[in-house]
Amino acid sequence: MVVKKFSINGKFYAQNITGVQRFAREIVLELDKIVENVDVEIVVPADAKQVPDLKNISIVKSRWAKSIFWEQVWLPLYLLKNRRIGLHLCHVAPIFKPDIVCIHDANILVNPQWFTRKVCAWYGLIDCLCAKFAKKIITVSEFSKKELQKSLGIPDLKILSIVEGWQHLNKIIADDSALTRYELNKGQFYFSLGTRAPHKNVRWIFEYARKHPEQLFVLSGSSYGRIFGKMDEIEPENVRFLGYLSDGEIKLLMQNCKAFVFPSFYEGFGLPPLEALSVGASVVVSDIPVMHEIFSNTVHYIDSHNASVGLEKLLSEPVESAEVVLKKYSWENAAVSLRNIIKEIA
Repeated sequence: MVVKKFSINGKFYAQNITGVQRFAREIVLELDKIVENVDVEIVVPADAKQVPDLKNISIVKSRWAKSIFWEQVWLPLYLLKNRRIGLHLCHVAPIFKPDIVCIHDANILVNPQWFTRKVCAWYGLIDCLCAKFAKKIITVSEFSKKELQKSLGIPDLKILSIVEGWQHLNKIIADDSALTRYELNKGQFYFSLGTRAPHKNVRWIFEYARKHPEQLFVLSGSSYGRIFGKMDEIEPENVRFLGYLSDGEIKLLMQNCKAFVFPSFYEGFGLPPLEALSVGASVVVSDIPVMHEIFSNTVHYIDSHNASVGLEKLLSEPVESAEVVLKKYSWENAAVSLRNIIKEIA
């Protein structure tokens, strides 16, 4: 019997950290602890940064920087030449050798109006080919699993939902200077983390802020105009858009905000609200199925299409302890699920 060998697509070490990259980085760290007796390596592009020292997962560094060529040409040729199975954790896999791929959500398939035509065509093609030719599809919630099965016709035995986690926040040191730097006062602002992508629904915050000029909103994230198209709406005066923040800044703002607000129209999981819960923040999320799946009664819910609500009154209503949710989700559990997939295929 031939024992199969696995190579993790390490492009996420050459990218800014958003939810997708966080998922990949944290699972690799936990997988390294439990993957003994299986040949697993991680292949990183030449421009990878902050690649951790790993005990059981070896590191292979390519001479090519991260690009479409690296992922769609060099990497599959490397996998074929060395007879290895690719493990792709960031939604995109080589078209001709998808192997095991994590598709985080069905957003592009379900809501093409929120993306540019070029992005819809490219990611739609990748998703369809992965659904047809991958050995196994991973996603991050039962909601996403059902959405992908409905959109791509993936057989039940081929797709598996694994959890995300929040424990990385324990390793991040809050940047105590962030409040002073951004001229913010503890408990005097609402905080939201995401991009200006249409499905993140920053317009809800803009609309609410215009109705409540005495309340301050702080937003962090990037615009990603090449993917979603540009958003030309000007934010109200009581909204501060801070752009891309460090992990330490984000943690401090979550710890000191009046509430963390997450009004998305569509999500595959919802990692930022989980992070906010883990550091003690009150959390307000949109009333959509995946939020109920993940957070149950531990958060406050809003209609993402209607900003006519009083947040302060809403926050006065009781919710269950965050521990109800936090004990259910961990990167360790996610890594165990991934290890089981590897062992099954191996």
